[in-house]
Amino acid sequence: MSAVSAADNVTRDADEVERHPCPRCDVPPGSPCRSRSGAVAGTYHTGHFAGVPLLAKRLRVRTPADRRPGQP
Repeated sequence: MSAVSAADNVTRDADEVERHPCPRCDVPPGSPCRSRSGAVAGTYHTGHFAGVPLLAKRLRVRTPADRRPGQP
């Protein structure tokens, strides 16, 4: 798998995850998870992606770089 297609897969996974609100950090649909400090989390909270059948068995789903993880 090339780096471009891997990045596309991460973005596609993130788009699927973000269709739902996160029960842990209360972000609305369309937003990445947030840490306690309010910064974009590096990975999505499990509850945020558990409702996506394609991703439900994963232990972690990374937040894509274009969502600026670690930034407020």
